[in-house]
Amino acid sequence: MDIKARITELLQKDKHTFKELADYLNLSEEDLTEKLNHKTLELRKLETLSKVLRVPLYSFFRADALRDHGAEKPYYIHRLWNEHDESKSLLQLTREIEMLKQILSEKEEKVRKLRS
Repeated sequence: MDIKARITELLQKDKHTFKELADYLNLSEEDLTEKLNHKTLELRKLETLSKVLRVPLYSFFRADALRDHGAEKPYYIHRLWNEHDESKSLLQLTREIEMLKQILSEKEEKVRKLRS
């Protein structure tokens, strides 16, 4: 599956269109498609794209990384590292911990399969 198709799939899950994404990035659909196909999209646009799709930035550089992580996709995990953010509720922090546990579990399972 090409990157545009995968991005479109992720957008549809969030009830958005490729056109909306292109508009958000101030590009035409054709320009965005061309830049994705030729891997010429600027880094700052990729950063914005990763935020919109709620996938890690590295996802665009690894074929196996653009996939869902359960019901909630990881979204800028670095947001957990802000020790001074006191606005998060106990429920938000608990959800983030559960999300990280799920990601860790998936990684551990992958390591077990590779060792087998």
